[in-house]
Amino acid sequence: MWLIDRETNGVGGRRIPLPHPLREALVRWYTGSGSRADEDAGITLVQNARIGAKWIACDCLAAGEPPPILTPAFLSEAETYYLRRLTSAKRPEHREDCPFFRDQITHRLSEIRTRETPANPPEGYFEVLRPAPEKLAQRPEDDATDDRTRHASVPRLARLLWRLIDIAGTNRIPPLADEVEPASIKAEFDALTRAAAKIEIAPSIELSRAFWTHADALHSRRA
Repeated sequence: MWLIDRETNGVGGRRIPLPHPLREALVRWYTGSGSRADEDAGITLVQNARIGAKWIACDCLAAGEPPPILTPAFLSEAETYYLRRLTSAKRPEHREDCPFFRDQITHRLSEIRTRETPANPPEGYFEVLRPAPEKLAQRPEDDATDDRTRHASVPRLARLLWRLIDIAGTNRIPPLADEVEPASIKAEFDALTRAAAKIEIAPSIELSRAFWTHADALHSRRA
């Protein structure tokens, strides 16, 4: 694999080969089977490629053929970097046995969409969030210069919980003139539980299967 200049096809020109250990770490991180060290190596490579206006060319095809291209991208939902396959009718595809043949495994919270789901769901609480940082926060070697707590971004767990609240509709209060039932914490939890059934935390696994509103359910021995 090589680093190539952006907006090129990877044939000819200046190509910077990736060291074999870095390539292997990148593959493990991309497929979701890597260690924390693999993740750090992959994110650092993608971050530097993005800053240096580089793309990553795959070596799964024969020598001399235009290589498939991976582009560095920023996933704002998880506030981290990832690799995006550059696909089009004019771009070569990865081989089917190539680890980059499929999209990268990323940690996302996916809502199960139906015909009744709005095409553009409301942003809800996300409207108040400031843009995600463009650079990965890395711990300085000297604690005295560690200022990552300044202007800290909202934790991902908090943003996912806000999304659950938005889907449940518990962030919307009806006008006082409307006749509604008295508010109760039970009704709020019931709404969150129903919304959890519309969200997948993994393919075909709904959040409701791992969502509790009381600690007793977590410690229960029932299946």
